[in-house]
Amino acid sequence: MTLPLKDLRVLELATGVAGPYAGRLLVMLGATVVKAEPPGGDPARDFAVDDKPFQRPGPVFVHLNAGKRLVGRERLTEALRWADVVLDDGGLTLPTTALVVTVTPGIDTSDELEVQAASGLLAISQDGEGVPLRFPGWQSQYLAGAYAAAAVLAGLAQGCRHADVTWIEAMRTAFESHAAGILYTATSPSPHDAGEAARNAGHLARTYPSGVFACADGHVIPGTVRAEDWLRQCEVYGRPELPYDPRFVWAHRWDNRHLLAEELRPWYAARGKREIFQAALEAGWAAAMVLTATDALTDPHLVQRGFFSTVSGAAQGIVAGRPWRSPHLPENEPVRMSSLDGDAEWFDPALPRCAEPPAPPHPRRLKVLELTLAWAGPLAGRFLGSLGADVVRIEVGNRPDGWRTRQRWHELGVPIPPGADPDECTWDASAQFNSLNRAKRAISLDLATPQGAQVFLELASTSDVLIVNMSHDVLAKRGVEDPVRQLSREGLVVITMPALGASGPYKEMAGYGMLTEGMGGFAARYGHLTEQARASYVYYPDAVAGIHGVVAVLAALAGRRLHGQGDWIDLSQQETMWLQLGEGLVLASREGRDPGRSGAADPALVRGIEPGEGTEELDHPVMGKRAYLALPTRFDGTRMRCPRPAPLFDQHTDEVLAQWLGYDAERIAGLRAANAAGTKPVQPRRRSARKS
Repeated sequence: MTLPLKDLRVLELATGVAGPYAGRLLVMLGATVVKAEPPGGDPARDFAVDDKPFQRPGPVFVHLNAGKRLVGRERLTEALRWADVVLDDGGLTLPTTALVVTVTPGIDTSDELEVQAASGLLAISQDGEGVPLRFPGWQSQYLAGAYAAAAVLAGLAQGCRHADVTWIEAMRTAFESHAAGILYTATSPSPHDAGEAARNAGHLARTYPSGVFACADGHVIPGTVRAEDWLRQCEVYGRPELPYDPRFVWAHRWDNRHLLAEELRPWYAARGKREIFQAALEAGWAAAMVLTATDALTDPHLVQRGFFSTVSGAAQGIVAGRPWRSPHLPENEPVRMSSLDGDAEWFDPALPRCAEPPAPPHPRRLKVLELTLAWAGPLAGRFLGSLGADVVRIEVGNRPDGWRTRQRWHELGVPIPPGADPDECTWDASAQFNSLNRAKRAISLDLATPQGAQVFLELASTSDVLIVNMSHDVLAKRGVEDPVRQLSREGLVVITMPALGASGPYKEMAGYGMLTEGMGGFAARYGHLTEQARASYVYYPDAVAGIHGVVAVLAALAGRRLHGQGDWIDLSQQETMWLQLGEGLVLASREGRDPGRSGAADPALVRGIEPGEGTEELDHPVMGKRAYLALPTRFDGTRMRCPRPAPLFDQHTDEVLAQWLGYDAERIAGLRAANAAGTKPVQPRRRSARKS
């Protein structure tokens, strides 16, 4: 089995969490990472997870550094000549010809809480009383580390000398769905309805039942995002009449949520979380368990997917493994933990190179096809588009991305196009959609029709990458999975990104951020000290999965040059979330207990998102010039920028089919006539006349 980065040499000078997390991701993909620790060792050896005693080296250090080679810095000059890549945290002063990727806080502090506060996160991550709640662990640093790993591969592809990522800007990408609406309102070209941001996608705080519910042996998270979820859960409750109770119909359910909670609590209290979760899976109801670290270690789904790795050597225990499944990656692979300077005799900086360092092709030569919804997949596509790839997004009129939303022209406060009815809807005004889908083109293509499916396969056959962020069986349901798998053996890199992956007993679980927080260990550590679990409304797992998807795709493209094949990557959003809370798994495996809780932050630290701080400006065809969060990565001092605004629905169908497939106008017109391409979302029923 040829790991995609097997010939990559990485020298890790960074300490703490962010840089070492990047190194750990690269190790998982086959790179040789030599960690040159300062005298006395990386301070992370003594990082505490909570206020209780722990074995040393600590669980944070073990999680971040298992599988690396550990040396001192006595031969640093030679080591810099040996390396293809140097992971640094700002202290490197010696010259090197390697690609240097620097990860720093971005503000004058190295305190996780202060970075979360300064990013603006705590203005959004709050309880019902407005008290800010910090994200558990070291999330700004983990997320920055994931971006740094992506920067390594992207930098090698572009022939860069230096890339840098900051914790604070990485943290801002964690709540882009909320920040997008805030920035749209703040940079609106004209005064208009202040509720615009609240009407955009990504704000589902008023759905109910939602959040964490206590049950007999822990906690569960009922999901009520889709209309059918409410009907299905009431069937599971044995209360089929409940949806028709006037108190609990959609218009009144939120206002009467306390009454509904009283109705439901006895049912939850009488059942265990696995019983409830299994009933939800069987009924097709979107619900999740709140898994703790000790739960996860024996969870049938994670165990069957081969997620865990056993550690041997200078430390023992279990660590999170790869969040990707692929024919080119082993599962359940044991990893070795070296002692301080334990690999000094092994490391020979003069060792001759047997092959060129692996690198993906230059992004400007890549064609990327995107079949995605919501956030995680679009983030991955946007990153590649910002590097210069030609990213084409596929949509269909009768099933538009819910994050497009629909808004009536007269509500937007922007010029209404000539001939447009002010009472009709546009699907091109959503702040969230327009933020996440910059740097792309969009086509309308219906894979449910034979002609549309054939066009899709032709597009895939000319592509380098296919990103699929829908249910695990969407390609099979459309009858295209087998031919796409054949294309993946011939060179196409396919990544699918279901909430819990495409295999395992829980693969049918619907993929909503709040549910993934429960299954991914986040909810068990988030919230007040007095709570046992809490879910956020930030949809953070989407942001985490998206950047890990970028890392996987770029590595697979590098591996394609080694083995001459494409790849089929099964990414689990649940597992990427556990990777960013992985110290808990080490602690649970060694100490037999779960991490303590971090609790709430000081409200005085909260501030908002301000345009101009890491937020680029693009001129959208409908919404005009608006500010958006920029990606937190710079190459050779230049920030990554999106070359185009988000596409309008059906904007590039004719253009892409002509350019990618050579279709002429007559053939495209035939596809439109057959409703295989170019379909538009149906206008909703017209409201009664507006008041003057």
